[in-house]
Amino acid sequence: MKQLRNSILTLFLVIGVFLNIERLDVGATADVVDMQSFVYLLGLLIVVAHLLIEERWHPPLLLSLGFWLGVYLLLKLTLFASRPFLGGQYTYLSITEMAMLGLVIVTAVRLACDLHEIRETIANVTLEDVSDRVKPLEQAEREISKEFARSRRYNVPLSVMVLKVDPGEKQIFLRRAAEELFEGLMERYAVNRLMRVLDRELRRTDLVLDRTRDNEIVLVLPETDAGGTDILAERVRQLVKERLGIDVAAGYASFPDEALTFDDLLEQAEKRFRLPANSTAVEVDDV
Repeated sequence: MKQLRNSILTLFLVIGVFLNIERLDVGATADVVDMQSFVYLLGLLIVVAHLLIEERWHPPLLLSLGFWLGVYLLLKLTLFASRPFLGGQYTYLSITEMAMLGLVIVTAVRLACDLHEIRETIANVTLEDVSDRVKPLEQAEREISKEFARSRRYNVPLSVMVLKVDPGEKQIFLRRAAEELFEGLMERYAVNRLMRVLDRELRRTDLVLDRTRDNEIVLVLPETDAGGTDILAERVRQLVKERLGIDVAAGYASFPDEALTFDDLLEQAEKRFRLPANSTAVEVDDV
């Protein structure tokens, strides 16, 4: 939150200097810095554009600098070519215009990134952007019964996987989000982030269920046998490691080979919890 505040203040400062730089006088010479009017409009457009697109796209700083300065050069050399780009005092004016636009771009990108991080933190806590297949386990009885009935009727496999964040990973999340969340919410925060990733990456027919009581995630995987579940478990571990930088434990069981009811599948899955072979526990310090 402090970083967001600093980014907002910095942007206001840069915009204030940008809009008032023409007031700078040196000795008896007035309006030493006489930038063209379109430069001011372009600077305001840069700020508005970055704040509007931050929810959907987060361009790298160098890409933003290259794009907007390219737009400036295109406008300077075509539509607003009443002044030369180089030569005498115009060289210094062009450098000043590009420098001020560069400062505006840097501060706008920084503020957009901070806003995105705040938005992501809120989404990880509230799960406001997940689909309706992500729900508490207690509210999914109808869907579970439907999938079991279909599997029995058509004699197709169905698997249940239970995922749990490695307790040692809570320290990693604590370092990243300590300013936003209390330590007691770390595990819940990690589970919510994991559910959001799974909601985006799994098949639409798979159910992502929140077992809130144990901070576990239960996946109901229609038409997935034991072999397919084993492959999926490894893919989920790799995906979570790449996206979130944490390890998860996974246990799974399949119908009808290992159990015939959902509760029995859950019990069998929990007995088979395991972490990747290279996973190491991290001791959590007291805060």
